[in-house]
Amino acid sequence: MLQPIEPEQLKLEIEHFEESAKKNGITYWYAHQYMLELGYESWETFQKVINKAMGACSKLNIDVTDVFVPDTYINEKGKEQKTFRLTRFACFLIAMQADERKPEVAKAQIILAAIADSVVSVNHNDLGRIETREDLKLAERIMSKAATEAGVESRQFGIFKDAGFRGMYNMSLQKLQEHKALPTGKTLYDFMGLTELAGNLFRVTQTAERIKSHHATGLNSVSQTAKDVGKEVRTMMIKSSGVTPENLPLEEPINEVKTKIKKVHTKFKKLDADKGKK
Repeated sequence: MLQPIEPEQLKLEIEHFEESAKKNGITYWYAHQYMLELGYESWETFQKVINKAMGACSKLNIDVTDVFVPDTYINEKGKEQKTFRLTRFACFLIAMQADERKPEVAKAQIILAAIADSVVSVNHNDLGRIETREDLKLAERIMSKAATEAGVESRQFGIFKDAGFRGMYNMSLQKLQEHKALPTGKTLYDFMGLTELAGNLFRVTQTAERIKSHHATGLNSVSQTAKDVGKEVRTMMIKSSGVTPENLPLEEPINEVKTKIKKVHTKFKKLDADKGKK
């Protein structure tokens, strides 16, 4: 892991980052060049990081085409190369989604965090939480559809869903909310950390799959399936971390995390426009 950068060195790194930008109305960085700055050699591999960053941008309800602008440039072989003009915020999202085991990525995260110094610290897990929370919303709809097709009536959904929580947490959802001291009227998923959200995403998706593959029918059978899958996820999580799911701490509300990252976008957008006037 990269050690903190000394202030003077950090200043030089920020200057290097700024000097590597292009200016044409706004400030931007070519994706192919930024790829090398982050220690990536394969465009195919780096495109996967860009796609993840675009997905995070979309989940923040920020127009992806304003942040990642398709473009072309002439490469070192004199050939036209498809690429992206990356705004400062695009660089930020990519750095947060890239492989932080690379020292270049860890350094880029520090540099961009320093540029956004008026904004509360943002880290890789924040973006992961947002993405996983959105995926969990979709997975819950898929699980509910599977339960409906298996004969569970809408008025029975509370019992069915509670069975999954009982399996994973050894207690009902209501007891779990009390145990975790969830603020009244709030949704528990919105306060879960990345590990717990990922565990629930796996539980929900696998419950839907098992209902279908085992041809579970009726409330009792479907609820037992949900409980069984929950128990299996619980065992796996305890084996991995040694911590029971019910004792994982609550974290900053997901909407506040989104607001924090949107503030980074607003600040960076202004910086890009200001820099572009020079």
